[in-house]
Order: sequence, then structure tokens, then C-alpha cells
Amino acid sequence: MSRPSVRETIAAARARMANNQAQSKTIRGGAADEREAFMSSGVPGVRRTTPAARRQTDVEVLGHVQKSIKSLIANAKGTGIVNISSRDLTEVPHEIWNMYTVDPDKVVIDFNATGTAWYDAVDLTRLIAADNKITFIGTRIQEFGALTVVDFHGNELTDLPEEIGQLGRLATLNLSSNKFTKLPEVLFTLTTLLELQLANNQLSGTLDPAIGRLNKVESLDLTGNQLTDLPPELVQLKSMRKLKLSKNKLTSLPVAVLAKMPKLIELEVSDNRMACLFSGLGELSGEGLNLPALVRLDARNTGLQRITDIDSSVDDTLKPAINLPAVKELLLSVNSLNNLENLLLATPQLHFLDIRNNQFTQIPLGVLDLATLRHLDMTSNHMEHIPTELGSMYDLTTFDWAGNPVRNVPRTCTTTDALMKLLRQRQENDFPTPTDTARVEALAVTGNQPDTPPSSRPSQTPVLERSSTPVLAEAQAVSVANSLSPKKPTRPVKNLNLTKKMLKDVTVEEIMTECCEPQIAILDFNLLTSFPIALHHAFGTTTLTQISIHHNKISEFPLQLSFPFLVSLNLSDNLITTLSGSDGSDESATIGANFPKLNELQISGNKLTEIPVWMPKAFPALQSLNASRNKITALDPVSFTGLQFLDLSSNDIGSLPPLLGNVRTIKSLNLDGNLFRVPRRQVMEQGTEAIMEYLRDRIPA
Repeated sequence: MSRPSVRETIAAARARMANNQAQSKTIRGGAADEREAFMSSGVPGVRRTTPAARRQTDVEVLGHVQKSIKSLIANAKGTGIVNISSRDLTEVPHEIWNMYTVDPDKVVIDFNATGTAWYDAVDLTRLIAADNKITFIGTRIQEFGALTVVDFHGNELTDLPEEIGQLGRLATLNLSSNKFTKLPEVLFTLTTLLELQLANNQLSGTLDPAIGRLNKVESLDLTGNQLTDLPPELVQLKSMRKLKLSKNKLTSLPVAVLAKMPKLIELEVSDNRMACLFSGLGELSGEGLNLPALVRLDARNTGLQRITDIDSSVDDTLKPAINLPAVKELLLSVNSLNNLENLLLATPQLHFLDIRNNQFTQIPLGVLDLATLRHLDMTSNHMEHIPTELGSMYDLTTFDWAGNPVRNVPRTCTTTDALMKLLRQRQENDFPTPTDTARVEALAVTGNQPDTPPSSRPSQTPVLERSSTPVLAEAQAVSVANSLSPKKPTRPVKNLNLTKKMLKDVTVEEIMTECCEPQIAILDFNLLTSFPIALHHAFGTTTLTQISIHHNKISEFPLQLSFPFLVSLNLSDNLITTLSGSDGSDESATIGANFPKLNELQISGNKLTEIPVWMPKAFPALQSLNASRNKITALDPVSFTGLQFLDLSSNDIGSLPPLLGNVRTIKSLNLDGNLFRVPRRQVMEQGTEAIMEYLRDRIPA
């Protein structure tokens, strides 16, 4: 049997449709019937489609809106809230203004009625007309005196009616995303305002000083305008809790204004043009900038080059304090910062620090002391060395360091957990904390009478076992020292402490007024450009056993001075370029007696390019040398004869001499973050013994 043709199929379908219409007594016809018949015929290749919905007429749309407005008004009379957002309105409907108007001729008092009566209506407290095309607000808004919230964001307003000033209870006014080019004068009469939102308008130049009249405002949002300056009158806003100034053209953020906002919780200044975050810090009286309530600071993509405008020659720790005791989130990404100065020295509650896409070459000052830090983002900086101490930050769960030329971490280590595990393993193999050995020696020496030379040190210094905590390590050190000391001092000894005094020089008189016959001298974080000779003249030849002058600007090593009882010397983070004399000569023949007992030398963070071969003669008792973070390019094994602990990490060493393996006294060797590729990472991770054995195997026969 042959298949029916298309024409026959359509004809049959029409017949069936006509029969159905006859049965239902429905009269239909025309092109629509033919199309329906064709669609239902089952012809292959024909797809049924749904006809487009019929467009409503303007009369129908208006009727729907009017019906909706009436429903909103009825609801508003019971709740006190009317919301006419997103209705494509060009003005507030008259029905809204007339919602409380009552025609006396139509008033019916029926206490048995079930509906809402006119006398049961509540006052309107919230008027929301956002995301429309409203160009003006009617003067009748003054009739709604109970309004506490007025929201007209996302409209086309350019001005406000004078009558809005009659709203004596208004607490929140949202005028964001409109077309204001200046602030209406009536705005400053709304003295009850607590929240004012003016984001994404067209405000430019200096913010109107009259803003200071709104002294009750707690939240001010000026994001997305073109403001260039802030008026000093902002100091009157002492109740401010949230200040949002992002996406403007601000060039400075006066700390004189911020200092008068003790309740400030959130500060946003991202996407501006500020080279300095806190300008005028040096002009503040008292103890610097104090923001006790600040929790969040956002200064991303602001062009920052510095944190303060104080002269860069002033040591960061000596600058006026920036106290942020409650801050938990610091966002400083996408700037040109290479130093956070003293910003982190008073942020004990910081949880989240974002400094990605900057110019940092190392972990910023203060980060390692943040006990509560959980997230640290240093992506895309210039950091070459990740310090082992980072492994001690047990609350740190996320650390991002991608995009940095890090040398001392293998590329296969890509997660925070893997990095922390690696750093903690290195800590276990590292030598004791910088002052452990010196503390033993110093305390041992203090057992002598001040007027008699200290007894000579035992030939074998007791070995301190690596302790699980710094406190336990210190306790062990004291215990060993007590066992070495023949008797306790007959009177207390006051040590010299001149830390953070902004000293450029120090005299014998100044030292003698601080203390008498000290055994430890600490002059860290000052501005010294040369080693203080006054230390030597005052009591360097009699009592000093430990000297610490790190974080200064010293350029020469004090080879010519004599410190016969000195055990520990810390000159880290200075500007020393060579350990030789000022003329570059080898003075080992004369200085061998200048430091006969020096056991520990810390010269990390300087500009040294080599370790001289006369080191063993100059420092015959030296056992611990920390020369990390310098510019050392090559090594001579002779320089390290007799050493037990050697740290040369984060230098520019291109190759390791095999003869270094013959220095069998070395117990701990740190070479992370250098340029050499041999030995490979797998050997380096096995520890000091594996490295030394590897080098010995390559000594030519």
C-alpha cells in the first residue's frame, strides 16, 4: 500500500477538524485553521511552535499598574512601607501622595466591618522608589512626617525639594546612582540623618564643607564620584562608623580627619590617586593615629607608594604610631608599595592581609609577629626568600606567593600546607635561636665580680638541645649558664638599652648616664651610620659580652676596636659592604686579639659580596655565622674553618666549591635561595649531612 500524499493528508486532517467543530458547535475558519491542521497532520519535518504572546495594549498596562498601586497602598497602610521600585516610573504616582487623603462625604464608621478602616492606617515610615526614571520628588513629601527611610537610588534626580527638610525623623537617605552634580543645600538641614548614600553620582572637586553639619551621620557613601579633596569640616562627623570613598580622584587622606572618628569601623578608599595612605601623620600631636574601632581598611588600586608621608630616612619603628587594635582585614593590593613601614606594629587582631601586585622584596616588617593572621596574599611581588620563621605562624591557613621569584622553595611546593610543613622541617634542622648561645656565654660571664676580668670560657661549650618552644629553649639556656657560673652576681647589673631612640650618634656621657658596667648593649632600630666607638671607650674592654645594633645604617665593620670579652655581635640589617678595613686591607694580623671570644656573628641583611679568607684568624672562637640576605656570589671554604652553624641563604652564590665538604665542623648549613643548581633540590632537602657528603664525593682525587 502506497503512502498518502501530503495533499491527501492535509485534506483528511481538515475533515476531522470540521467534524470536531460541528460536534462542538464552534464556528472557526480561515488561515489559522489551515495552519493548525497542517501542524497536527504528522507530516515529517514539520515542528509545532507556540504562537507569540499577544502584546498588551496601553490601556491594559495602565489598568494593571493602577490595580498594583492600589494593592501596594492598601498594604502600606498596614505596614507603613511602600515599595514602587522597578516600574519605569517618571514620577511618584499621585495615588501615593493621596494615600492618606479621606473624602469626608464618603466616610463610613462601621466598627463591625472586617476590612481595614481608614482610622486603622499606620503612618508611612519607609518610601522606596528605586530603579525608575524619576526626575523630581514632589513637594507633598513633607506630608509624610513619619518617614525614617527614603530610597530613590537608581533614578535621574538632580535636585531635592526644599520640603524634604521637613522630615524631622529621617534617618536613612539613599540617593545613589542619580545625576547630582552638587549637593542640594536642603540636604544639610537633615540633621537627624544617620545614613547618607550618594554613590555613583557626578559630584566633583572638593566635597561641600557643609557636610560637617550632619554631625549624627554614621555611614557616608560617596563611592563612584569625581571628588578630588576632602574638607577639614569632616572632623565634625565624630559618630562616623562607615566611610566609603572608593572610585574617586582623591589625592590624599588627611589623618587629621580620621583621628576625629574614634567609632570608625570600615574605611574604603580603593581606586583613587593617592601616593600616600596616611598624609600628615607627622603633624599629629600625641601618640600618632589611633583608630580603636576600625575593623576593615580597603585601599586597593590606589597608586600607593608609601604608607605615610614622613621622610623615608626616618626608621619605620621610630615613626608616629598607627594604632589599629581592632582591625581584622587590610586590603592593599594593586599598588606600588615595597614597605608597610610601621602599619603592622599595632594590629594584634589582623586576620586577612592582601598585598598582592605590589613591589615587596621580602615579608613586610611586623607580619611574623601577627599571631592571629589567617590569610596572607603576596601574589605577584618580587620576593626571593620566604623566611623559615613563617612556619611558626600556626594560625596561618592560606599563604599565596605565586608570581614571585622565590629561590628557597621548590616549584613543586604549591600549597600552604606543603610550604608550612617544609618550613617547620627546616626549623628543626636550623641552629639555635640567635641569642641562645650568647645568653649562655653572657650569663656565665656575669658570675664574676665587676672589677675582675671574667674567667675564661670552658673549652667545650655545652650543646643546647633544640626545644619545642622558645620559652623552654630559654629556660634550658639559663640552666646551662647557671651550671657554668661559679657564683651569682653580688649586685644587680643594668644592661644598656637605647632601642628606638632615633640616635644618629652616641657619646660616652650618654651611655654612662644610662647604666654602669653593663654586659649587654642594645641599640637596635636607630639611625647610626657608624659603629658607636663610645661603647668601646666606656666599657668595651671590661664587661660587654653581647652587642646588638641591627636595623641601623652602619656602613663599616668595627675591626679596629677591641672587645676582649664579647661573645655575640649582631649587625644585621645595616649597610655594610665589606668586613675589611676602611681601606680594604687585610688586618687579620692585628685584629685576632680584638675579638678573641666572639662566638656568634650576625651580619644578615647587609650588602656583603664576599666572606674574607682571614675570618678564622680574626675570630678564632667563632662558631655561628649568619650572613644571609647579602650579595655574596662566591665562597672560599677556608673562610669557614671552625664554624658549626653557617647560614648563607638568600645570596647570589652561583656554585658550591666541593672543598666546603671538608669543613667537618659544620653541623648546620643553610643555603636556600641561591642561584646554584647543584646540588639539586632533592639533596638540599635531606639536610646538612647529605650536602656535605655530596660535596666531598666531588673533590678531585
